[in-house]
Amino acid sequence: MTAWRMSFRCGNQGPSLWRECFRLGVAAIAYEPLDKTDLTKYPKGEPKKLWAQLWPAQQASLRRVAYEMKAGDVIYVKEGPQIAGKGVVRGSYKFDYKFRLLAYGEPWTHQVPVEWQPDFPPVRILLGAEQLTVKELSADEVRKIEAARGRVTKSNRQSEVTEGKIYRAEAVFRSRNHSLIQAKKSNSGYRCEVCGFIFEEKYGAIGREYIVAHHLNPVALGVAKTTLDDIALLCANCHSMVHTEKTPISIDKLRRLVKHRRTNV
Repeated sequence: MTAWRMSFRCGNQGPSLWRECFRLGVAAIAYEPLDKTDLTKYPKGEPKKLWAQLWPAQQASLRRVAYEMKAGDVIYVKEGPQIAGKGVVRGSYKFDYKFRLLAYGEPWTHQVPVEWQPDFPPVRILLGAEQLTVKELSADEVRKIEAARGRVTKSNRQSEVTEGKIYRAEAVFRSRNHSLIQAKKSNSGYRCEVCGFIFEEKYGAIGREYIVAHHLNPVALGVAKTTLDDIALLCANCHSMVHTEKTPISIDKLRRLVKHRRTNV
């Protein structure tokens, strides 16, 4: 099994065909003047006049796709400074006569079938030789990618667990304090306590009696007793801004930020 790193971008600044390759289940490459030449009909390196028009790096990349990639090989997808995908080659080189992939009107016809992993998390990593479209990876480079992938996956799982805990705590909070929240809302005019926004004034009937209850004591602290003074009523935007930091921003601080923006715009 060989591991490859492959880019699907048209030139340095052109469009990327990675998403289209993912959708079609292929890895694809194309270089003029060979983009309309089925290489299965020629011996390796033929037709020589057309191959001779490619740069050495282009020849190497096309040769790897057309002749060297085998079933069972692994392809890591390069997107800028990231490895954005991973897949396993499921067959040998094929020429796509249907011209399903186009960039600037030119077909990317040189392809191998690939089973792409749908849940691969993009990882930021540079491995050298970035100018090569198709590069064979060393065992050490593969270990670096998989180690970075493991760190990203672990971080994502930790975030999911944290968000899940907060969600469950939020659900418990709302369940235990439903009457209290309704009492707070009914006496509020459903106006955001930070910016003064009223949903009904903006959206009409669908916004009537809508406002978000924000508990001033973080739910993660497990506070069992709540009073009216422990609840703030916010519009969705202000509620999101309150939670942009690990420790929620205080209502007073957010009011000052909003006031400052209004007086300086």
